[in-house]
Amino acid sequence: MIDAIAIEVIRCKLESIADDGARTIVRTAVSPAVSEAGDCSCSIYTAGGELIVGGGHVVMHFHTGCNGVAKILEVHGDTIANGDIFLVNDPYSGGGFHAQDVFIHIPVFVENKLVAWVGSSAHMMDMGGSVLGSFSPAATECYQEAIRFPPVRLSRKGEEQLDIWAILRNNIRLTDLVEIDMRSLISGAYVTQQNLVNLIKDYGYETFTAVASELINLTEKEVVKRIGELEPGEYKFVSWSEWFDEYYKIPCTLTVGEDKLHFDFTDASPQSSHYFNSKSYVIQSLLGVQMASTLAYDLPLNEGVFRAFEVKCRQGSILDAQPPAPIGAPHLEVGMNAAGVAMHALNLAIAASPDSRARKNMAGPSGGSGIGVATFSGTGIKGDPDGWLMIDPGFVGCSAGYDRDPGDTYFEALGGGSSVEMMDVEVMESWYPVRIEQRGPRPSTGGAGEFRAGSGLEMTFSVYGSDNLSMALLGNREQIPIAGLGGGLPGALTAFTLKRHDQAKEILGCHQQGIKLGEGDSIHFVLANGGGWGDPLDRAVSSVAADVRSHRLTPEQARQLYNVVVGDEQATERLRADMLAERLRCAEPAKRPLTWTAEIKAAAEGQCRPLYIGVEQRGSVAVSERTGAPLALSPDQWTDGCPVIHHFMPADAGVDVVAYLDPGSGHLLVVDVVVEGTERAFESSPLRWIKSSAGGATSDDVVSAL
Repeated sequence: MIDAIAIEVIRCKLESIADDGARTIVRTAVSPAVSEAGDCSCSIYTAGGELIVGGGHVVMHFHTGCNGVAKILEVHGDTIANGDIFLVNDPYSGGGFHAQDVFIHIPVFVENKLVAWVGSSAHMMDMGGSVLGSFSPAATECYQEAIRFPPVRLSRKGEEQLDIWAILRNNIRLTDLVEIDMRSLISGAYVTQQNLVNLIKDYGYETFTAVASELINLTEKEVVKRIGELEPGEYKFVSWSEWFDEYYKIPCTLTVGEDKLHFDFTDASPQSSHYFNSKSYVIQSLLGVQMASTLAYDLPLNEGVFRAFEVKCRQGSILDAQPPAPIGAPHLEVGMNAAGVAMHALNLAIAASPDSRARKNMAGPSGGSGIGVATFSGTGIKGDPDGWLMIDPGFVGCSAGYDRDPGDTYFEALGGGSSVEMMDVEVMESWYPVRIEQRGPRPSTGGAGEFRAGSGLEMTFSVYGSDNLSMALLGNREQIPIAGLGGGLPGALTAFTLKRHDQAKEILGCHQQGIKLGEGDSIHFVLANGGGWGDPLDRAVSSVAADVRSHRLTPEQARQLYNVVVGDEQATERLRADMLAERLRCAEPAKRPLTWTAEIKAAAEGQCRPLYIGVEQRGSVAVSERTGAPLALSPDQWTDGCPVIHHFMPADAGVDVVAYLDPGSGHLLVVDVVVEGTERAFESSPLRWIKSSAGGATSDDVVSAL
């Protein structure tokens, strides 16, 4: 048995070593996306490729590197030697999130034994393909996007492989910049490797491997224990990713078992001819980090977290695409959407689990599926060919927590999935031909609720110092907003606007390239945000007033969204009461309305347990916590007893925002977002609810008996 103090000391040292590697990358890289924004990571893996620790800003990269180590071991096997340096960037063959997120993997040998791996990654400004920056929304197959390397050696036993470097240089733009950034990855990995070797020599090979194994096992054991606190059953959610007027379905069924979570995406849409196809390992990496913030918030992020759940995707679907499907951004839009859908399902499970310690961490899904990315190419500030990635369109607003308003420009309400920094304005303007006119939180009304979502970023910049630029846009959430929880309203949408120097304005679609820009042209964008938590009519008047004082809301918006007349409590009470009555007046009758009869009261005898936010299970009856109104009999879904309002909020054609009301008061129990004509996007079916049906009776049976 290894001493617990020794395990903790070594864990802290390993984390420090990984962080030192990431800092080395930042210090030695040149492109501002890495050196200023910190878009990089450095991780340590076991000899078999399991994650031990990670360092750097982009936590989502940590586990993705396991994909590369596994492929290196498969392809190169016994030929791996001390001094080897491997490059891999192909999502179809051992890569990370996409071709520009290059991974450098270095084996760690001690006394001729392979004892570990180091993997470093950062976003390269170009990896070839049809457009500078390698983000090509117009690509219809992967061969048009970037040069993709399966695991190849940049160095063999300490000797640089000049032919591989020559192939790389021959296929990319901004050659010097990219090579320096790639060598910064080698520097970071090398620093990590040397410090790790010293640590292993200090403690011994056997102790190191035993501690690494124990760290992973202990984490897995604790996560499994917390999974055991969740109510067994099935929890479902679905959303869609957009491509202009095309919708791609991303459904997830979460099955909570005794010791594992099973996320099933097999019914996702087939793979597409668009760049946002994804891979199952990408979904696993994104989901694991987000899940850890909720279930394993106080545990080390290592392989133990990822062992505790599985992701099932159908080969040939948009979540497990096969060549030659384009795969330029598997971690954005579709990938982030899938992780958000899975987290929504997990929140349904937590909401139904009174004994789960994760209840205090409940929050709406990540705002990451609203990320927009912009790349630029053309004549740079010095008159030479140049190109860059603008990270700022990635700062979306996150969904609200169950007890808090979150930050304005971050993915999640808690956790650290990706904490890259906004590039300093002066640095950006000194590197690139742009002038930043405005950058700050969006004055957003999206994601209203008892607790509201973060705003997301608003930014305006103009071309300054160049008359020849081309822009590519990649974004999502132009039409389908992120849904809230517990009656919270869905988030705001993303929008890009181009204003020509002659004052003509043009709305830009988020999936296009080759947008020509000249001196004086300006771009304005507002980014999507997540959903709110709880009915906006439950928001504290003081909180609404504070939002008005801080110019987050105008007084008119406070009245429209929250029915608050700032400074007039009596008028606010009247407005809110009128709104509740108006909702019930406008609503369609419940699908299966229930009233308290002797039979239903008898069915309600038994233990009282939560079923959803604001809904509880009494015996075999679902009941509103607020008013005690009966909603459904097991095994029917509790929404069957709710009055419904379709098109509750304005939305794009083809999208329906559906409100389910508490029949006893008119308060919002849930506000759903679906493609027009689609059934409810969510389903919560704890096993105890399904099994509680008294003699198999359903709401239909009771209604017909009445």
